[in-house]
Amino acid sequence: MKRVGKSTCKFLITTVLYAAFSGMACAQTDSTAVKHDTIDNYYIALPIAFYGEETNVGLGVSGGYYYVNGDNKISSIQGNMVYTLKNQVSFSVLPKIYSSTRDFYYSGHVKLNYYPDKFFGVGRNTPDSLEEGYTSKDISLLLQRQRILFGVLMVGAQVQANYYQAKDIKMDGLLSRGVLGMDDKFTVGAGLLLTWDTRDNMFYASDGEFYKASLMVYNKIFGSTLNISRLTLDLRNFYPLGRNHIVALQVYGDMTWGDTPFQLMPNLGGGDILRGYYKGRYRDKMMLCAQAEYRFPIYKWLKGTAFAGVGDVANDLDRFDISQSKLAYGAGLRARVNPVNVHLRFDVAFTRDREPAFYVTASEAF
Repeated sequence: MKRVGKSTCKFLITTVLYAAFSGMACAQTDSTAVKHDTIDNYYIALPIAFYGEETNVGLGVSGGYYYVNGDNKISSIQGNMVYTLKNQVSFSVLPKIYSSTRDFYYSGHVKLNYYPDKFFGVGRNTPDSLEEGYTSKDISLLLQRQRILFGVLMVGAQVQANYYQAKDIKMDGLLSRGVLGMDDKFTVGAGLLLTWDTRDNMFYASDGEFYKASLMVYNKIFGSTLNISRLTLDLRNFYPLGRNHIVALQVYGDMTWGDTPFQLMPNLGGGDILRGYYKGRYRDKMMLCAQAEYRFPIYKWLKGTAFAGVGDVANDLDRFDISQSKLAYGAGLRARVNPVNVHLRFDVAFTRDREPAFYVTASEAF
């Protein structure tokens, strides 16, 4: 109980900080109808405070520029720079841009991280006693270009380069025994993308579908130190129930083949996939997860949510066993901070055998 109380205190302090910042933003936008065609451009830059089990309390700056090309599609460039009490430093830029003619959609990321983290081994049944710390230093560059067809279908290509370095490992731990990824790794790959998107809003959808298939091949012919193939499927549906009540569903699959280092292995946990588990608590070459969320209004810019998810990892598709799946559930609050429907997210999540986990972020899980 002592540990839960400490976490709760941190969560409450963080909530107060976030509420102060979001209150200023909402005060400026609450009277503005959330209609894309009424927005020429919108800037937001806020100091942020957040909490997660993986990070402890974090502080930083988050900013974004949002604009519409005239046909209800929002382009954005978002960025974050944060520091956490676990001495983690992260910088990211996330562009999502439609061309002026609406023929192409560009997306991707630039990410730099210095990240003290935990490793629990590989597989679905790793015990907590295997936990060991290490520090990850990584850089990731991703560029995606898709051609827009019929307004809702996008087909395109992508390229990605990643550099991973693991330091500060336990000399007699699992990582020191030859786990793939301990040496510096540089992966370069190219692949294909297929996206179907009929959502009414990319930040907080209330209706429509989002289906995305991504195939990436990292190969030594591109300069990669490892040969890896990765297939990711992200299937989301949003159903309006009237009066701003929404049901959101997601099926997510992440599968790799080849020499997958532990840093690139699909994993469960964190603020997006099976909230309630430590991010990376379970990892293997393949992961499948299904999630559901019920979103409902509370007062003007304030909303609530209840969610649940089930998922698991395995080293091959035929090794998945539904009887060993992990379950998580919880509830949260959403606070709208700008006219394009960006929300601050406050979640508390539970699992079968763990204490509550808290998440405070500036984006939806899905």
